[in-house]
Amino acid sequence: MKLLEKVLAGAPFEKKLVSKTYDGLSIRPLYTRADWASHNDPSGLPGGAPFVRGGTVLGSALNGWDVRQAHDHPNPATANKEILEDLENGVSSILLKLDVEGKTGVAVQSLADLEKTLDGVMLDLAPVVLDGYPSLVFAAYLIKLLEKRGQTKNFAGNFGLDILSAFAARGRITSDPDTARARISDLAVYTAKNLPKARTYHVMSTVYHSAGASEAQEVGLVLGAGVEYLRAMLDAGLDIDGATKQIAFTVTADADLFLTVAKIRALRKMWARVTEASGASVENRSASVSAITAPRMMSKRDPWVNVLRSTVACFGAGIAGADAVTVLPFDSALGLSSDLARRIARNTHVVLQEESGIGKVVDPAGGAWMFEKLTDEMADKAWAFFQELERQGGMTKALMAGFVSAKIAGVQAERAKNLARRKDPITGVSEFPNVHEAPVKTPVAGPKKAAPPAGKTLTFPAPGGGKLMEAFVASAAEPVSSYVAALKGGTGASITPFPDLRLAQDFERLRDAADAFKESYGQRPKVFLADIGTIAEFTARATFAKNFYEAGGFEAVAGAGGYDAADIAKDFKTSGASFAVICSTDAVYAEHAANLAKALKDTGAVTVHLAGRGGDLEAALKAAGVDDFIFMGCDVLGVLNALHTRAGK
Repeated sequence: MKLLEKVLAGAPFEKKLVSKTYDGLSIRPLYTRADWASHNDPSGLPGGAPFVRGGTVLGSALNGWDVRQAHDHPNPATANKEILEDLENGVSSILLKLDVEGKTGVAVQSLADLEKTLDGVMLDLAPVVLDGYPSLVFAAYLIKLLEKRGQTKNFAGNFGLDILSAFAARGRITSDPDTARARISDLAVYTAKNLPKARTYHVMSTVYHSAGASEAQEVGLVLGAGVEYLRAMLDAGLDIDGATKQIAFTVTADADLFLTVAKIRALRKMWARVTEASGASVENRSASVSAITAPRMMSKRDPWVNVLRSTVACFGAGIAGADAVTVLPFDSALGLSSDLARRIARNTHVVLQEESGIGKVVDPAGGAWMFEKLTDEMADKAWAFFQELERQGGMTKALMAGFVSAKIAGVQAERAKNLARRKDPITGVSEFPNVHEAPVKTPVAGPKKAAPPAGKTLTFPAPGGGKLMEAFVASAAEPVSSYVAALKGGTGASITPFPDLRLAQDFERLRDAADAFKESYGQRPKVFLADIGTIAEFTARATFAKNFYEAGGFEAVAGAGGYDAADIAKDFKTSGASFAVICSTDAVYAEHAANLAKALKDTGAVTVHLAGRGGDLEAALKAAGVDDFIFMGCDVLGVLNALHTRAGK
């Protein structure tokens, strides 16, 4: 620290070398034994309470983590082809996204559609996790298919019920929350009786993370949902040990390695505490926690960088001991994924597990002071947020009161500010953009499937003891539409749907606007780099400015330099640009910037910027024609938006 103080030369250590997360946690450059009470072994051992270090003694050391791939092609036949190809090439389980109309998943309107989708898939060897709405109907179809194949006893998948995340994403449920919980709990009772290896609830955090939630909020929200589902199952007649077996969690993994690891480990610790307090036996306190690479971090522009982001995310999930990991294809933000993108996604696991050997070490993060300290701090923050949810009356009431959305919005507002100022840079988008990049082609889905045919008007018994699900499965020959009226109950409930955000989207909108400008005028909007002086004098700020404007889709045209304002203004005139930015050192600005700004404006520059802060010269520079100043930490997005507004006039 004494040596470091010399290097910092009076600058505060906390400000320069300690970063803060959106939960207010500190990430320090160095940790020591004093940061974690390792002599008390608070994380336990792998396979033992409090299960921070994993749910089994050997973790993934024997077989690696479960390589799970997401599938959402709307055509059942195409989806089936892609599923079989993945399973033949290293994937071990499937996250199957379903949608009646085929807008956000495989178009399944009947049992026949699901059979076509899963034709040739050995469901007793390759578990399927469902993700779709109406969940109960899709669960009934899958159970019927398992019955037909005689695989109910060995199916270790998940029926994908998570009414709370569906409520947050869609903004509505067709029945009142109490009825919805009772129906899903009925499926849990049915599953416990008839499918001993399967699970009913798949609590996913993606909707919260994509809305802007912090890591502690994300963990607190899935914990709150899990507790609400536990209560519903206990009300339905399951004991606590039986209820815990019906729940699995999936949280997001992103390019922040430290927080991904801490988040997964903290969730296991917190769930162990909840189940202990609920009276579960020790062997039933370990959470099944999987991870999916975060849609929020995926970019449409320069999507190849997503391969790097996903690799870091998969690595983090792997060393945190996730039971299964889903790597989204690098082109997932663009639409349907290509064969190449799916291949790279599954090979990410292969490289990490088989070539790097990540899965061969039990809990690699265990005992590392930074990871252990951060896990404990994350658990404390997430537990405090979970308690706030409980004080609201639980997850459902917190959602309906707008409490959850307001808390997430507060974090997202802070994040948006940091993204706009490039304090949170996005490689390939807000930093190091390539305005001339070739677009990545993705498959075309084809025509949307027509609305499902009208079926019979079905009536079902009230939920209880698995009777409702028995009736659903018995009626599985009917199309989805037959169930719709029966699924309505009470007045329903509605909230404002949670936004589905990506970090890059605001900058990408500007890139789209620049592309549209090119379509209309034959060229991109241009910014002339009005370089003053020698190469050594202007290169640093000219490079900064080029990166700055190309993040908004502008083409930066380099000037030749020199000190003559008239010559530089002449170069601007011939460049075809409407905007100019003056680039050089502060010393050169003091002597030449004002004259150049006036010359550029006289030559027709619509807007003149200066790369750097104005300082003592700001008033004089503005009087000479400088409209704004660009510098590290300024509102990049605001400046670019304003420039686009001028470009469109």
